[in-house]
Amino acid sequence: MFGLIRYKVHLCCEVKGRLTLKGKPLANQLVERSLTYDDEELDSVYTDDDGYFSMPARSLKSRKPGNILHQPVVRIIVDTEYEGEVYTLFFGNQRGIKTPKVFQQCLVSLNADLETEEKQHTLIEKDGDEFDDYYVLSIVDW
Repeated sequence: MFGLIRYKVHLCCEVKGRLTLKGKPLANQLVERSLTYDDEELDSVYTDDDGYFSMPARSLKSRKPGNILHQPVVRIIVDTEYEGEVYTLFFGNQRGIKTPKVFQQCLVSLNADLETEEKQHTLIEKDGDEFDDYYVLSIVDW
C-alpha cells in the first residue's frame, strides 16, 4: 500500500579524518556533523591526542521516498571551529537515499590542515554508463 513502506535513508557513511595546524596534530578539537533530510541531526566528536577523529554511519527510516514526487536530498556538513573561525571539512548534497561511493571515499579521508584554503571540488560518480557530478566545499585536498 502506498505510504506504508518505510525506506532506509542513508544520511551519511562513516566519517574519519585527522586535523592538523601547520602539520602539527590538533588534539581535543571539536568536530561537528550536521545531516539534514527532513530534520537536522547533529552529532560531534573530539579529536584524540594525534588529531584523529571518527563518527559512525547514520541512517533513518522514512516513508517519503515512496512518494513518486519526492526527490530525496541529504545535506552533509562536517566542520570545526578554531579560534573563532569555522573550517569546512565537507559540505555537499547527496541526491537519493544511498550515499554515493565518491562521498564514501572522501568522508573516510577527511585529513585536513587548517592552513589549507577552502575550495570547491567536483566529484564524479560513475554508475554504468551514467555519470553524476557532485560539488563539495572543503579544506581537504583529496
